[in-house]
Amino acid sequence: MDAEIRVGVGFQIAAGTSQAFQKVFHRYSNVSLLYFQIKALKKVYFYPISARNDKIVSFNPYTFDFVDSIEQYFTIINKGKPSERGILDIYKYILRIDYIIFNWIEDLPEKKGGFVQTVFIFLLMSYCKISGVKIIWVMHNRLSHSKKHKWLKNTIFNQLIRYSDVILTHSSEGISYGECIRKGSNNRSHYFPHPVKDRRNPTSADTLYDILIWGTISPYKGILEFLQTLHNAKKENAYRILIIGKSNDRGYFNALLKYASDNIIIKEAFMDDDSLRALIGQSKIVLFTYAKSSILSSGALMDSIGFGGKVVGPHVGAFADLAKEGIINTFAETDQMFSVIDAVLAQKHITTNPSIDHFLRENSWNKFADFIYRILKK
Repeated sequence: MDAEIRVGVGFQIAAGTSQAFQKVFHRYSNVSLLYFQIKALKKVYFYPISARNDKIVSFNPYTFDFVDSIEQYFTIINKGKPSERGILDIYKYILRIDYIIFNWIEDLPEKKGGFVQTVFIFLLMSYCKISGVKIIWVMHNRLSHSKKHKWLKNTIFNQLIRYSDVILTHSSEGISYGECIRKGSNNRSHYFPHPVKDRRNPTSADTLYDILIWGTISPYKGILEFLQTLHNAKKENAYRILIIGKSNDRGYFNALLKYASDNIIIKEAFMDDDSLRALIGQSKIVLFTYAKSSILSSGALMDSIGFGGKVVGPHVGAFADLAKEGIINTFAETDQMFSVIDAVLAQKHITTNPSIDHFLRENSWNKFADFIYRILKK
């Protein structure tokens, strides 16, 4: 055998050492190597970390999927520790973290203790710049969906573009939008489509609806405007429509109910994944009517594709990106919506779409984690 056996931690075993000792040494040296590798993982503070509850209107699986996917590369220092004080909770970890990942942090002014948290986030961004803690911000939207505290939210948004070391966006439009606000930000901005899971149902189901609109029922979704347009165009009986989801705005939901009929079914109900997959399988089209002014990306859009839905939506943000790839259909203006819907409904059913197959394969959560890791390694 060689005069000596070298292992990664720098120890040496002289020739002639008993084979039994060598086996034991290698076993424990490998354990030591694994320990040092784990210890060397960069530490991330992730915002927001919330309690998992998939039966409440505010639950968003995005953050859980995000954390689970990047754990192969980073230690999420606050995983499983929901904060009762919002971003103020970071003080417990601030001296131990290498990166902060922000999602929807621009909505802080609307949270409990929002003014204090807003002041704190400005101080935190300055601290990170001085201390070397890197800020990774995911730009989910162009504007907050809520109009409350608009000035403060816009100020946070602009400061994030200024101070973030890495800006991630799930829409190519996000890069150009950030550049319009602050020149040079495109050098720190990176586009990766909203990660998606392939959960298509291999079996076909009987069609019950022409159009399905699903998800949290909120004003920014543009559902009321869609129903009003449908009414004005005298198309209330042209389609079998199901609108379903949880609502946290009773007044808005009641306004939708005024348009309910035999052909327009409106339900306030929670849907688990199995129920949603079944509904999408029973619908010819999944329709998105979002306001173009604020939207960049959409988790519901990706879930609809992942469950095998045929999507129609506004030509903006991630919708526009996917339309260019032949994955979904879009309309540029509201008055074009019905012609696009009719054209899609008239299409023959196609069991496979190579563009969708490729998209689902190349935009998984693991691929997203790889993408982030490569950026931060530079």
